[in-house]
Amino acid sequence: ARKGHLMQIKRDLTPDVLRGFALLGILVANIQFMALNSGEGARGEWVQGLANGSATFIIATIFTGKFYLIFSFLFGYSSNYIIKGDRANRARWVKRCLALMALGVLHFSFLWHGDIIFMYGIFGLLLIPFFFRSDRTIKIWTRVIFSVTSAILLVVAALLFVAEQVLTEEALQTSMESKLDEVLLNGSFIEAIPARLELWVYGISTGIILQGGMAFAAFLLGLRMARSQFLSSPIDVNQNSKLIKRGLLLGAPIQILAALALVQNEQSSDPSEAVYLFALTVSFIAAPLLSMFFVGVIRKLVEEKPNTVSWMKPAGQMSLTVYISQSIITSLIFGPWGLGLFQDLQTWQVLILAFGIWGLLVYLSTIWLKKYKQGPLEKLVHAVTKDR
Repeated sequence: ARKGHLMQIKRDLTPDVLRGFALLGILVANIQFMALNSGEGARGEWVQGLANGSATFIIATIFTGKFYLIFSFLFGYSSNYIIKGDRANRARWVKRCLALMALGVLHFSFLWHGDIIFMYGIFGLLLIPFFFRSDRTIKIWTRVIFSVTSAILLVVAALLFVAEQVLTEEALQTSMESKLDEVLLNGSFIEAIPARLELWVYGISTGIILQGGMAFAAFLLGLRMARSQFLSSPIDVNQNSKLIKRGLLLGAPIQILAALALVQNEQSSDPSEAVYLFALTVSFIAAPLLSMFFVGVIRKLVEEKPNTVSWMKPAGQMSLTVYISQSIITSLIFGPWGLGLFQDLQTWQVLILAFGIWGLLVYLSTIWLKKYKQGPLEKLVHAVTKDR
């Protein structure tokens, strides 16, 4: 009994390593909107040439749409640590979600219009009715939400394709000139706030359609898998091998084809918005396969060669602090109140920079946790949400 108690106290390695790893993918997917075009990311001129085209291909194939699913899965998974099968703990979960929403408001107002913390707070509240439902009920809801979201995305892409065939080019001009781009080129930090809020409102409305349903389905999957301690050691080796093979063999070809279509479309003389959206839609719908592959590989490495991945654990332990820190650093790099490098770097340079920023924050997280038990924002959230 004592051994079992110690196992519960000891923090599982895999969830933290996965969070640390997912932070890299999230930054790579986001930095194109921070550095190149705040509304559209790496599109048009930013995809031209071999280096930029290759960087865009790498981002689309490996990163876009995959790592926010892993992060969402882990958010649902971690809810089990807070609820612990006790209905009385729901109050603490509610306080946690409200704290995340408050941090999210500050984040998207002052730093990054693509914030996910606010949405996580809202979806966290929507997760409450599922905490004590059966595995079968949660599985059904997961599949229904994923299927409905996929159907909506496909219908929207199909309608846009039809619209391109029957409407004039002028009627299809929907690209919104971002006021934030102008501010990031020669404005002030204060001027960026209303421009960022305007873009956030536009982004949250499209983001919920494009990513919201998928994220909530991942929440539910994480909640269900936590009950069987899916990320705890020892793992089912055969099951994990099947997970890795299925994710790679089915997921990689789809992502490669979708990314090729996206890059070729952007590099053509007459790019199609419908082709872009369809490629993005296919990529998002198939993203869980590659996400599954990444999760399986991390599980395998933690089980067999933990030293090869354990260095990512500190970033995962203080993932909220690292996530916000990524936005602070990129704001100082690209904003005119900092180095002012917005639209000065190429896509391939931005991709390399993302790895550098992530590596730096992993290193700083390691140093921080040698002195303190929690990251600063984790400590803040804990202080706000703990039972009085």
